[in-house]
Amino acid sequence: MASNDVYWFRIGGDLTISFNEPDFIDFDWSDYTAYDLGEQMSLRARNVSFEKDGKKDFRSEAEIPAQFIHSKGDAVALSPRGWRPLAFIPNGASVLLDKNAFSTVKNHIDSDGNPQDRSIKVVVDFWQNRDFTIDLKPILMEGNNRHNKKLPTYEEMSAELEIFEAKLRQRLPKIKVTNTPESIRRLHEASARFFYGFDAILEFIEKVYAKLEEGVIFTRNLAGFKDVLALAKDANVLDHHLIFAAIVYKAVSGERNNPIYKLLKFNQPNFIQRGHSFNGTLDIFSLILFLSEIRNQRGNAYFITADKDLIYLWNDMVGFMIVDDQPGVLNIDMNYFLPGLSDGDIAELVILMG
Repeated sequence: MASNDVYWFRIGGDLTISFNEPDFIDFDWSDYTAYDLGEQMSLRARNVSFEKDGKKDFRSEAEIPAQFIHSKGDAVALSPRGWRPLAFIPNGASVLLDKNAFSTVKNHIDSDGNPQDRSIKVVVDFWQNRDFTIDLKPILMEGNNRHNKKLPTYEEMSAELEIFEAKLRQRLPKIKVTNTPESIRRLHEASARFFYGFDAILEFIEKVYAKLEEGVIFTRNLAGFKDVLALAKDANVLDHHLIFAAIVYKAVSGERNNPIYKLLKFNQPNFIQRGHSFNGTLDIFSLILFLSEIRNQRGNAYFITADKDLIYLWNDMVGFMIVDDQPGVLNIDMNYFLPGLSDGDIAELVILMG
């Protein structure tokens, strides 16, 4: 459903600029970097109206210089088209909220529902006055909530949801939460399919980490991918989980400290003892799950997060997501994992991945 919101700005005294929300062009990676550093960037939009001293002008596309005040560590909204600050989420949207985004709420609104002393007005306005629904399912899938490394029961998921919803409503009494017993049941069913064979994924990731510690270098070609795939099959990774072989291969064969490498925390010591393989795997699963859910809501849904690793990964892989009409399915172009393969290599890769 398209939004009928209008974004309106006053710039340099008498100059006003406005455009409809559907004409807003989501920010790209360089925009995010500038935003994160508090530097000047550009708002880009189509069908922009300009007015000054009673005179009007219209441009089919325009860039508007902007600099945003924001708190370090605040959440941003991600979508398959890019990302945007919270104030640019349109009315009527569905927002998926993770645990660190909940910290953004606490940074700006106290437990009585009042603005904090150093809160930012537009952020408070978003949480208190905008018309949107909140989906709390990402909170139920975060790695630091799964201390026993097992899928919680449906009843445990429902109880945990009630706890977080109560905490949120204490600060935001007017919010609308979209979760229902049926939506939590569907999440539990999807998660159960993933957790079947989960231990094998963890064993595989730890095997790869052990190889890295031994100084093994995985080459960026089909032969290197086969080496990683062999470790996955040696750990009895199930066929439908072999996508994790591709994801881990991307981490260990690309640039050092690339987005997946950092998300899996391969760059940190005591990897196995600290349970990094578990948290990283669950983060990737939840990201793919909610990307799929966002896509199927036709562009009016956003994943709100303050997790830098997820933001980096999102921007790294979003261009390789294949849009189709299969509900609940997210397809990823294998060129993301293995760019520049020959036709013969591609044919062999299709057979390997099934």
